[in-house]
Amino acid sequence: MRLRKESLLRMLFVFAIIALVCAVPLLAAAEEVEITGTVLASEWDANDNVTGVVIATDEGEEIVVSKSGKGMELLKLDEKTVKATGMIAMDQDDNKTITVTRYVILQ
Repeated sequence: MRLRKESLLRMLFVFAIIALVCAVPLLAAAEEVEITGTVLASEWDANDNVTGVVIATDEGEEIVVSKSGKGMELLKLDEKTVKATGMIAMDQDDNKTITVTRYVILQ
């Protein structure tokens, strides 16, 4: 019985260490960034309503705007320049995607 408790405690300790080691890169990647660029429509529905946008930066990069967070608000800002703050991630096609937490219209 005592051996079983010790084995269980060792396994829990190892699991806790592994969980901490794996969580550190995730926390480091979860840093907000700020980008400036022009909002451009990238997707439309059958009625020509904008359903997706990207932010084209001055560096020539197009970052897809996620529809979560404040992203839906940017659908109305086609061809406006914004400063957007949020989390950058790579989607399944290796495109950068930003989940916008806040933004300011510059023009």
